[in-house]
Amino acid sequence: MTAWDLAFLAAPPTLEADDRLPPANKLYALRTLPMGEIKAVGFDMDHTLARYRSPEIDELAFKKSARLLVRDRGYSPWLLEIEYDPAFAMRGLVLDGLRGNLLKLNRERQVVRACHGSQAMSRPELDAVYSRRRLSTAAKGFRSIDTLFELPESHLYARMVDGLDRGLLRAENYIELFHDVRWAIDTAHRNGEMKAEILQHRDFFIPREPLLALALDRLKREGKKLFLLTNSDWSFTDGVLGHLLNGQDEARPHWTDYFDLMVVSSRKPLFFTDSPEAVALGGHPHVFCGGHTAWLEAQLQAEGEQILYVGDHIYGDVLRSKKNASWRTLLLVPELERELKLLEAKGHDLRELFRLETGRRRVQRRASVIQDQWKRNRARRYVLGLRLSTEAMAALDHEASQLAASAEALRQRVDLLSLEISGLLSAVEAAFNPMWGPIFRDRDEQTRFADQIQQFACAYTGRVENLYMVDPRSTVYAPVPTLPHERREMVRG
Repeated sequence: MTAWDLAFLAAPPTLEADDRLPPANKLYALRTLPMGEIKAVGFDMDHTLARYRSPEIDELAFKKSARLLVRDRGYSPWLLEIEYDPAFAMRGLVLDGLRGNLLKLNRERQVVRACHGSQAMSRPELDAVYSRRRLSTAAKGFRSIDTLFELPESHLYARMVDGLDRGLLRAENYIELFHDVRWAIDTAHRNGEMKAEILQHRDFFIPREPLLALALDRLKREGKKLFLLTNSDWSFTDGVLGHLLNGQDEARPHWTDYFDLMVVSSRKPLFFTDSPEAVALGGHPHVFCGGHTAWLEAQLQAEGEQILYVGDHIYGDVLRSKKNASWRTLLLVPELERELKLLEAKGHDLRELFRLETGRRRVQRRASVIQDQWKRNRARRYVLGLRLSTEAMAALDHEASQLAASAEALRQRVDLLSLEISGLLSAVEAAFNPMWGPIFRDRDEQTRFADQIQQFACAYTGRVENLYMVDPRSTVYAPVPTLPHERREMVRG
């Protein structure tokens, strides 16, 4: 049975179905994306074309890195006793290697949540260390957790900080732990052991997605040139994509039949900033190692906004291809599916939060007006002083007493609403992640991760297969940008 058969049996794609696409299957445009003008579509491989089984692959990296630290760097065997916690970290966080902290930043790059080691830090502790200043994550000792591959790194570093604080590990300081964890994670991915284990058990670690072949085939049949641009080497790439695509379509028996050009060991993000020569891989037509942006565009006979690149790395795939090459970008956010399910599950609570917050702001506004009336009353009494009759003075004092009582009652109401909102909001956010909350928001603020998506991605979605339901000749429209006053009038209209 081919990918076509499986896909149509599972969910026959009809015109009627387009209008009822589940949110997890949609492509969310941030900038209008004219697919008809796109001449070439490129793809990263890891966590893009290939969706590795998580958290199993993360635990594999965690365990192998811990063994490397014990075997080659002399760390205590205590590290081998630690169980990997897949819920501990999430993308978009920042490691502070100097202080042993993991940080969540808002769009203004201010720290809104943090933990030291694996222990949450209080707001006063955050203010004492980071105050409310904008944090420069490019400074020495900071590392952005931009990819799913880096989640095990976050947890391993946090637990090693715990071990150092408790005297279970020996190191000069937190930055030494930071560098050793970086070395261990990189070595685990580069020494070949982890890749060999993944390929040996590829049926387990790399689930097949029948719609992947359909999505790629549809783009090619509409005249798009497809290319692969991955940092993985040829051997691993061939093993992974062969597992996913070989035999999925009789017309394209081998995975390379889907692509016009394949670039492995590309060294992203340096691919977009340096200009090394591309080296043809002998015996494999249209396969190259290395290269650079201008060379790739010449091969494809497409440039700039005629190219759409699909990847999961906010910096290496999206930011650099957008800023340095002016390509259009589609960010893969595998976490999106879970976030959408939780948003739906918590819909009632979110609507209740909106109702409570609207009420709180109205009561607060009324309280501020009454407080101002009380102040005006007291000012009038002071200014007029002895010119007022005894009866007028008594009337002013009586009015002031009533105003003060009303203002106090409203302030108490605001406090009660604030407590109710805080409790409900904490419960909602804990459903996403007990330590960090949602990946895209923190209370009423967008996160740094969400802000980066808005700045550099033309669109985002949960998986490559969602491209199958997008007409390659159509235009995917972004929401009309509006100011708050315009939004209100549009809703009224």
